[in-house]
Order: sequence, then C-alpha cells, then structure tokens
Amino acid sequence: MTWSLFYRFDNEVPTDFHELRQFGNSLWAANGKVHTMGHSMVAEFANPEAAKEALAQRSNEIEAQGYERVRHGIHDPARIDFPLLTAEIREGARHTFQAIRAAHPDKTIRLFALYSDDGAMTIVHAASDLSLGAPGDMDDESEVWSSAEWPYTEGGEFLDIAYRMILACHRSDLPCDVEFDVLRAGLFEACIAAMEQLDREGFFGTGEAREEVVLLCQIEGNEDMEGSIGRLNTSRVVGRLERWIKLCQSA
Repeated sequence: MTWSLFYRFDNEVPTDFHELRQFGNSLWAANGKVHTMGHSMVAEFANPEAAKEALAQRSNEIEAQGYERVRHGIHDPARIDFPLLTAEIREGARHTFQAIRAAHPDKTIRLFALYSDDGAMTIVHAASDLSLGAPGDMDDESEVWSSAEWPYTEGGEFLDIAYRMILACHRSDLPCDVEFDVLRAGLFEACIAAMEQLDREGFFGTGEAREEVVLLCQIEGNEDMEGSIGRLNTSRVVGRLERWIKLCQSA
C-alpha cells in the first residue's frame, strides 16, 4: 500500500491535511483539519496501475492547492512500523513542548506528559508549571499526577503524523490486519520510548533542573503506561509518587 500525506501550513504549523493510500485497485483519500478523522472516500479502478496513476495525479492536484507532501512511502496493513512511530511521536512531542515553552516564556515548565485512551486511538500531550514542592507539601498533590488536568496544551498539531499512523487501524474503510493488543502495546511503548529519547538528549533539562521535572505517559484515567513512571523519572520523583499513593490509600 502506498501512503502519501500532505499538509497546509500557517507559520510552519500544520492546519489541514490530505492523505492518500493506494491498495490494489483502490485509491483511498481523506482530508480535513489536523486532529480530526476528516472526510474519506474510496475510488475503484480497473487495475493497480490505474490506481497508482490516479494517486500521482491526485498528488499533483493537492500540491497545486498549496499543500506540501511531508511523507511518502509504503504502508503494510499487516504491521505497524513501531520504530518509525516512535520517531514521529518523539519529533511531534519535541515541537509541541517547544510550542508550550514559547507560549509561556515567563513560566518554568516542569511537568510533561503524553497520554492516550484505552482504545489506542489518540496521542495527546500536556504540560504544567506546577512544582512538587517540599516533602511536607503533599496534602493536595493530585494535579501533579493527573496530566489531563494540566493547563498547557499548545502545539498538538505537531503530533498529527503519528496520529495518522495509528488512525489507519481504526478506519472501517481501510484494510488493517494488526491485532488490537499489538497496536495498543506498541503505541504505549512508542510514547514511553519517545520521551526516553528526548530525555537522553537533555531536552527536559540536566543536573539539578532535571531533578525537578516529572515525565508521565498515561492512559485516560491517569493509569501509568507500562511502568513509565519508573522508566522516565528520577528516584526522587518515583519516591514522591509512591508516598502520594500511600497517602491516598490511607485517607
């Protein structure tokens, strides 16, 4: 299956998409605003060569409308390229968190998160300037561990490429032979690995500044993705969460 993805940009921020996928005699197309499924349709042709020619013609028409082709390659309906998905999430997260820092230059952003739903259909981010504070300041710390409550969500458009990759498995008009459990586990691991890779670069800070940072990968409802707390955070942060859980259980 050939896959082509196009975006229209406003000041380097993607705003609208066109997506083409050719499989066999069929040409599937979708378009709309980023972060939406958009509107899709499937056209049938006499043979794969005719469908491929239609894809090339439609690609030229889309580019003539001011869209830029950002991805082009082969998509196998029987598998997901999880290393590629990890890379797309990493770069998308890099740009989203940079957008948040740029939007709030007077804030020190210490909390960063990626999260998804239990159906593995979304990739969402959030950030906050909350502080862990002193060890005795734990009476009302629930917001620190609940990324869905964090206030800063600018830049989500940059995660749209990764979203398109997993969305193909949820569309009824596209072939997908990937088992749900494989998709879910692979997506969650890709989110964690993407944050790990950014952290190794020093993206979230180094030295004493890094000690104040909390990184979360959560499922809706604030469930930890596959032990991500321990993988992504310092022992100080892990200990703080463990004490918070005990405090909640004893309340």
